[in-house]
Amino acid sequence: MIVAKFGGTSVADAAAIGRLVEIVRDRVAEQPLIVVSALAGVTDALLALAREAETGDPTSLDDGIASLLQQHQRIAQALPAGGGAFEAIVADAEELRSDLEAMSGRAVTEAELDAVAGRGELWSSRLVAAALEVAGLRSVWVDIRPVMITDARFTRATPYTQIVNQRARDCLQPLCKVGTIPVTQGFIGSTPEGTPTTLGRGGSDFTAALLGAALGVQRVEIWTDVDGLMTADPRIVSSARTLARASYDEAAELATFGARVLHPATALPLVRAGIPIVILNSSRPEGSGTTVEPEAELEKLGDSPIRSISWKRGITVINIRAPRMLGTYGFLRALFEVFERHETVVDVLASGEVSVSLTIEDRSRLRVLLSDLAELGEVWTEEQRAIIAVVGIGLRNTPGLAARVFNAVWPANVEVISQGASSINMTFVVREEDAPDVVRRLHREFFGSD
Repeated sequence: MIVAKFGGTSVADAAAIGRLVEIVRDRVAEQPLIVVSALAGVTDALLALAREAETGDPTSLDDGIASLLQQHQRIAQALPAGGGAFEAIVADAEELRSDLEAMSGRAVTEAELDAVAGRGELWSSRLVAAALEVAGLRSVWVDIRPVMITDARFTRATPYTQIVNQRARDCLQPLCKVGTIPVTQGFIGSTPEGTPTTLGRGGSDFTAALLGAALGVQRVEIWTDVDGLMTADPRIVSSARTLARASYDEAAELATFGARVLHPATALPLVRAGIPIVILNSSRPEGSGTTVEPEAELEKLGDSPIRSISWKRGITVINIRAPRMLGTYGFLRALFEVFERHETVVDVLASGEVSVSLTIEDRSRLRVLLSDLAELGEVWTEEQRAIIAVVGIGLRNTPGLAARVFNAVWPANVEVISQGASSINMTFVVREEDAPDVVRRLHREFFGSD
């Protein structure tokens, strides 16, 4: 068995779904389970509708739902026998309309946001299941929500792994074993009581990994719009190269610090099971992509110890200066209790004698964070920053590497530096507007081209 997950760009239109069908056809003998994301842009559009519902404007809701239906209808009309799938989408859209009308004129809860945001996966998976069936591939649409049972932390729910494992084996494994191709959804789940949840942005990768681990599959394939993990973001470095192999640690570092190919949590369920992940380009399925393995032996790319450079924009730096932390204990515990209380993830941390700088991406709780942190000392923020992560082999033990990195970064100013916790990663913060040029200069320094 294998799991094949297709992202939004891999189901963007009828042509993309046609390529998906042929990819699946080539894998029928391996008993594939298909996991799909929403069509490109649909989740954002659904969340925008939920926010518009707060205004109580029925016209905007009608226009928004009509636009989403047209996007799906165009694909259904281009697919043979896609009408049945579209009828199911229309029926679900009417339920969505009722839900949105019930939210009119008041603040939308996180539970309601999840119920709205998850519709995109339900709709796209119906189109894919219909396309496979009409192509002669026996398939069945499966609602993942009764399988992917999670806690009630809406918008960022955590699956209950033991329940998911058992239900996946009971529901999905028998279908694959008899030659039926289940088509299901990433990103979404439900509480034990049946309330819809979502796993957070990029959660479709996580879904695929959880199901792959539960079913003990041969591999998990992540189909996206790039050739695999690369030496840099190909959108800003045209000469970026594909990494043939990567370790779980390397892939996790790259994903955490901006590589959009893989969700940071994807590898977690697969590490213990020793199941590889293969990242592939659905527009060029003949490519070999990148294989991420538990014990991949990393090779240098030429003479460079660097294997990849990733970056993440939209970062806020929070600085806390507290002279009373000098020579005392308990300060860092109190500091991180604030972030735990407000469920905010810290990406990078740098500490001095009387000050700490750290970075966050999620600003939704920034105001209350700063209010609580002010009780510990002087607090100020620096916004519109970007994290640059240089990932390679034995960076901590490579003489002269830091000098080469920061010579390449110049004339951009480095504001926060973190190295030491990982032997394969050096991370620092620059202004967001400087980041693309910094990535290009680093790539030129270590790979000879940009």
